[in-house]
Amino acid sequence: MRSSFLAISMMGNLVLVAVFLAVRHGSMPPGTAAPAPATSTAATPKTAPAWPATKGTPAPVVPWRLIASADYRQYIANLRAVGCPEWLVRDIIVADIDDLYEQKSRTDPVYFAPWQGADQRRKTARSRSVKLDALRQEKRALVKSLLGYEWENYGEEVWNQDLPTSLTLGFLPDDKAAQVLSLKDQYTEAAQNIREDANFILIDDDRARLQSLYDGFESDLSQLLDASGLDELQLRAQEGFLTANDIHFDGVTISDAELRELVRMSKACHDVGRSDFVPDHPLSETEQASRQAAFEAQVKSLLGPQRFADYQRAQDPGFREILAFSQQYNLPQNAAIAVYDSRRNASEQADEIQKDGSLSAGERTSALMVLKAATANAVSTALGGSYQDYLQGPGQWLGALAQPPGTQNESQTP
Repeated sequence: MRSSFLAISMMGNLVLVAVFLAVRHGSMPPGTAAPAPATSTAATPKTAPAWPATKGTPAPVVPWRLIASADYRQYIANLRAVGCPEWLVRDIIVADIDDLYEQKSRTDPVYFAPWQGADQRRKTARSRSVKLDALRQEKRALVKSLLGYEWENYGEEVWNQDLPTSLTLGFLPDDKAAQVLSLKDQYTEAAQNIREDANFILIDDDRARLQSLYDGFESDLSQLLDASGLDELQLRAQEGFLTANDIHFDGVTISDAELRELVRMSKACHDVGRSDFVPDHPLSETEQASRQAAFEAQVKSLLGPQRFADYQRAQDPGFREILAFSQQYNLPQNAAIAVYDSRRNASEQADEIQKDGSLSAGERTSALMVLKAATANAVSTALGGSYQDYLQGPGQWLGALAQPPGTQNESQTP
């Protein structure tokens, strides 16, 4: 059992705690337990183990068999009686409960006979899923009855090891973050059950149930977090909209307050938190374009015309590439903007020259050569001594600028 290994590793800690208490306080009064936190519902047993120590001498090592108990409330009282800190009491008890319910979940395993069809297999698997869900609900109820709040040890592990989760919950204390994770897991499982019951083909009634579930999740979050904490959590979750839509702010001057407002506005386009529970109806291309246009109109109103133009430029991978080059070579941002504008203007003019039917082949080639020379001069002026490095890297587009159609595989260097 994992709790057994945890218990062994914790014995050293308990000995140190006992020594510390003996040295600092002289001795531990018989039958005295550390006071329970206000949120705990653990009852103090009639007799808690007591190990008196002579003043000035270390307390004796307490055998673990005198601490561990099949009665979790007695177990908690025993741990507190030897001065075990509350976070350690919680982790030991929850680890033991995890092991208990892990064993329960292994009973009555699912076996599929070779002759069973897909429908029968699905029915059997669903029945098994319902039983496991009931066990998880039972385990959560037991933990909450003992600690006074819901807790999952693995949630704390996720919080400490998963980067996206850490970024979303990073403003919360560790224990609060783990409780939020546990709460979300509980509601996510319930939402998954609704989807499985519907064979993942959702009708309006299913969506209504999922919406009710999401409302319940939001309500429970509001009980766990204060108003400012809930708002911060929702904003951080909604920030996933920027990643999903590949939105960038390279070269854009934007304050923290403006960025938060922009993220808040994106909810009208796509509510990330809600969609985790209630999938959006498939949108037509027209509806998608309409929502995107409405969002960009709000961004323009927030940033103003000039910075909105900067925002639009930041969405172009070509600009982000030259900006990264300029930063690598410690060039000012204006240099990157000048090169980007030169490339964009040259591309537009080259396209016009290629499409001009009034030009002969020779005239077209000459016009492209003149355009290439002028563009290379502008880029060289902007980059200075970094120009040659640029040509060998992201600036290879200059080599293809004067090439007529069908010769793009020739030398790229101007």
